[in-house]
Amino acid sequence: MPTLMRLVHISIALCALGVSPRTLAVCQPGKLMVQVLGSGGPELNDQRASTSYLVWVDQKARILVDFGSGAVLNYEKSGANPVELDAVLFSHFHVDHSADFPALVKGLPFAGYDKELRVFGPTKRGVFPGVKEFTHALFNRETGAYAYLADYADPDVSSQFKMEIEEVAGKDKEVKRYALDDGLVVKAISVLHGPVPSLAWRVESQGCSVTFSGDTSNTDQALDILAQSTDVLVAHHAARENDPDDIARLLHMMPTEIGRIAGTAKVGKLVLSHRMKRTFGHEMESAAAIRKNYAGTILFANDMQKIIVGGK
Repeated sequence: MPTLMRLVHISIALCALGVSPRTLAVCQPGKLMVQVLGSGGPELNDQRASTSYLVWVDQKARILVDFGSGAVLNYEKSGANPVELDAVLFSHFHVDHSADFPALVKGLPFAGYDKELRVFGPTKRGVFPGVKEFTHALFNRETGAYAYLADYADPDVSSQFKMEIEEVAGKDKEVKRYALDDGLVVKAISVLHGPVPSLAWRVESQGCSVTFSGDTSNTDQALDILAQSTDVLVAHHAARENDPDDIARLLHMMPTEIGRIAGTAKVGKLVLSHRMKRTFGHEMESAAAIRKNYAGTILFANDMQKIIVGGK
């Protein structure tokens, strides 16, 4: 592709993400880091915590992306200071992405947390809740499963800290942008995960970016938009190439699709997470499928792993 045309395509992609090419900073390695709190899925015999990621900004643990079963223990093991947490970003509300959230809400006051926690998630669809219905079911004063924690979800009651619940009602291939402060931005786009309302997330700070695919088949190629030129793409690898499981193929990306996204989006590093037993032992096969379109770094995620954003 001629240089001019390549620059035009890059500029269009950046504008879709709400980024001006003129102001795009160069990512300095170490400014942003991703720690994998849970690299597994819903299985009970995979020796892994379920899906969760912690984003460190300037050595402070600022953002949680999903918080599946086992994540709360690994959050403690990470050495994160809970008072530095700004936001929780949910991709969707399958159990393996959200089960430990009540434990987080209960535990924060014991750590001296006294500010507003922003909680983002998708809107409701069918039997699957949006983030408001999810938190209501947990913490509603009358009917909540954990009604005794209702003060934390009730803006009219004075308590040590509050949650601000924000539903992301994205239109088809529309990127939503939220500024947490002057230097920390999160972005979301709706992705296809069968009938489940789901989001992919991107975190940006100081010229660095990391994108989390969430669970998706990406048959609408929405993830391509959000992942454009990202320094790290955390892609969920819950299905083998040509997986014999029909449900796996419906809900998740094949390795060739992950590789196509990483290659066309010019991803810096590719991290394969949400690993399941049906993919264990097939890492070479998956990597070979990805390599057809992507020549960059490929990492297979494990619990507590740290990934430096930027650099090689």
